[in-house]
Amino acid sequence: MSKKQILALFVCSLVPWTVGNGLVPLLPVYATQLGADPAAAGYYLAFSYFALAVGAVAAGWLSDRLQRRKMPLFVAGLAGIPTAWLIGRVGSIWGLSVLTAMLWFCGGLGLAVIGILTGLSAGEDERGKIFGILSLAGGMGALIGGLATGFIVDRWGFPTMFSAVAVFLTLWPLAGIFLTEIDVERVQGEGGRARERSGLGRSYYLLFAASLIASIAGFIIVLGRSLLMSDLGFRAMAIASTGAVGGIVAMPLPLLVGWLSDRSGRKIFLYFGYLAGIASLSILAISTSLWHFWIISVLQSIFMAVNGTIGSALVTDLVSQESLGRGLSLFGATGWIGGVFGFAGAGFALQSLGVLPTSIIGICLTLVAIVLVIPIRSGVRGHGAIAHSGNRTV
Repeated sequence: MSKKQILALFVCSLVPWTVGNGLVPLLPVYATQLGADPAAAGYYLAFSYFALAVGAVAAGWLSDRLQRRKMPLFVAGLAGIPTAWLIGRVGSIWGLSVLTAMLWFCGGLGLAVIGILTGLSAGEDERGKIFGILSLAGGMGALIGGLATGFIVDRWGFPTMFSAVAVFLTLWPLAGIFLTEIDVERVQGEGGRARERSGLGRSYYLLFAASLIASIAGFIIVLGRSLLMSDLGFRAMAIASTGAVGGIVAMPLPLLVGWLSDRSGRKIFLYFGYLAGIASLSILAISTSLWHFWIISVLQSIFMAVNGTIGSALVTDLVSQESLGRGLSLFGATGWIGGVFGFAGAGFALQSLGVLPTSIIGICLTLVAIVLVIPIRSGVRGHGAIAHSGNRTV
């Protein structure tokens, strides 16, 4: 893949990850200021992540049918700018829910398109490395967003913070201008049609289920951490700092494990990420000090980053390229669907059961994800069904 393409994809990825990682720790706090209780805050975030999932699935549909990826990415970036500004001006939880869902839809669509462009652009022997490079955007976004949003909220309040987010979002469509579109020409004939009818494969669906269940557990950590810290009296800067610390420590990990997975296989690194999630949930149940929450955030960042990086590379190994847009967008949606169930379930469980039982539920879910990964066959499926007819910048 060309350096120009990597850089443009990285910046396009960095912007939504910075916004998302900066906002997610504070959105439950913002929702409670508008009158939401813990359960309502969880439902609000669940609705937002449902919009993320819809955006990711829409990206796959647009990619496979229109064979246009750059334009949807550009439009999603433009639409997010006024939406972010308006979020800081709402006066009710209903208005907050609708506008956050709109912003999250743009983010889900944009990140899924980035993943599809990456899968189509990267060679077979560099997939783990390239997905690892782009996953650095998640850690860097957590660092930038976590430090900036908390500081702005403590100094000037939520409306000013959302105005700053709107200004920052302008970088997304600007970077999208420099992306190179990838033309994919389907090979006609019975062989190509048979591969399309064959579906995505048993191993893909096992991986999809494992990622979905693991994501639910990951978002239990996110909501539980923010609400517990708020109950303990931590300020916005301290709450947001957990994302920054997690991003700093976990930032180089996706690149390292992605590079290693190209050489030694993917599954062992998925197991490593899931074990980090179990450790994070275990500590959440007994946390009272700021440094406890920093450790939780570090382990949770490792958990989610490895699940996304190695999972995406493994999808690219397992799925033929004529189905890659659908396969990657659906897999990318597991994180957001996990947010729907994770936030809704965690909000209800935290209010009804408390932190310890909720953490135990998350640990059990992660163990189920590990069991699902075990039978996955990680061999590479054939990719001869398409031919690249060239690149174009549009």
